[in-house]
Amino acid sequence: MTLELPSGPASATLDTLATGAARAPLGARELIVATGADRVRFLHGIVTGNVAGAPVGGGCRSALLTPKGHVVADMRIFVRPDEIWIVVGPGVAATLAPALARYAIMDDFAAAPRAEFASFGLFGPAAGERLAAAGIDAGDLAARPALSHADADVPGIGRLWIVRARELGADGFWLAGDPTAVAAADAKLAAAGVGNLGAALAEAARIAAGEPKEGAEITADYFPMEVGLDGAIDYKKGCYLGQEPIVRIRDRGHINWRLVGLEIDDPRDPAAHDAIESDLKPKAGRVTSTARLPGGRGVALALLHVSVPEGTIVRVKHGDDLIPARVRAVG
Repeated sequence: MTLELPSGPASATLDTLATGAARAPLGARELIVATGADRVRFLHGIVTGNVAGAPVGGGCRSALLTPKGHVVADMRIFVRPDEIWIVVGPGVAATLAPALARYAIMDDFAAAPRAEFASFGLFGPAAGERLAAAGIDAGDLAARPALSHADADVPGIGRLWIVRARELGADGFWLAGDPTAVAAADAKLAAAGVGNLGAALAEAARIAAGEPKEGAEITADYFPMEVGLDGAIDYKKGCYLGQEPIVRIRDRGHINWRLVGLEIDDPRDPAAHDAIESDLKPKAGRVTSTARLPGGRGVALALLHVSVPEGTIVRVKHGDDLIPARVRAVG
């Protein structure tokens, strides 16, 4: 069972992410637990991130690629004393775990989804203070790099897994683990007055921050650097699955597509998969995610051809409508 928290109606605003702290859903993420004596070496040799360079209590963003370099899965990899935990998007763990294991021909490696897992985020400059006020000790995680993590035994709640994270354009934490403990932590923060951003506002914040999501921006149709996952690639490490096309792209300095933001002043809303055209290129790309900010301005993410520069006014074809939008850089 994978649960998505936080509970209750939305009671925080996007301004809270900049001035305070807000609870936010993480999209029912799933956990794969990797074990075996060769787990670090094996994963380091197959995924794009520097797994071997992550200390116990640390982690790295990574991706599994096809031999042609396209994205199979976006992964956050966490090194623990006796296991590696891999957090992936909803619906991914059941297929990714056996896919990883199939590559382990002569390696002592196993991977399996963990069914009982829940998570939510707490983001904003006051996130650490609100955790401490609720009696949840995050130790020194606030001063450590992103994806650092630790276990915390919280009286009246149980064991939580806490991760230093940056999402929705704000620094903060994941609180994850057994659904009962995570639900208790969510309820305790809610009772202490920490507002819930809600799914719709969290999605708007993600899009405004230019953060790609599995199944929306991140699909098997693109290379990782095209969909905003360039930071998941360690270009200094040795071989991994799909490395050759990735290195060729790096050396030639050319990709066809890039992740961009769209600013939409028009009252009409585009939708995911809507085609984009421009004067420079009739088939310029496609919309991947859309939202409308509380003030009324529309925002979107799109995969756009690299020939269309930032600041260009493009047209989104939505049914019979052509909706104007301005291209902005992300990342």
